[in-house]
Amino acid sequence: MKIKSREVEGITIFDVSGEMYGGAENMELVNMVTELAKQKKLDLLVNLSKVKWISSTGLGILVSARSRFSKEGGVIKLCHPNDRVLGILQVTRLNMIFDVFPNEAEALANFRKK
Repeated sequence: MKIKSREVEGITIFDVSGEMYGGAENMELVNMVTELAKQKKLDLLVNLSKVKWISSTGLGILVSARSRFSKEGGVIKLCHPNDRVLGILQVTRLNMIFDVFPNEAEALANFRKK
């Protein structure tokens, strides 16, 4: 898994690519979220458009990142999951704790509504 970070209108976007299976490289996501919280950058969009697969460990990492971030008042939203990843989010009901958007534009618009 690889993560590229960028910012649009004060919202941090993590462009994630590859497979989220867990392990040290996937814990990078949690570390990056922790660093954002320290910097008080509390709006995060995780773009999943290039994620091919996510395992239960990968899901756990997303939940862990969300938990740490929300303790600091942060919000994590997800966008652009492929059908396979969206199906996994729905079966595990994680789409109930994460706002999931079909594309980046809709997710960014939702951040602006608050």
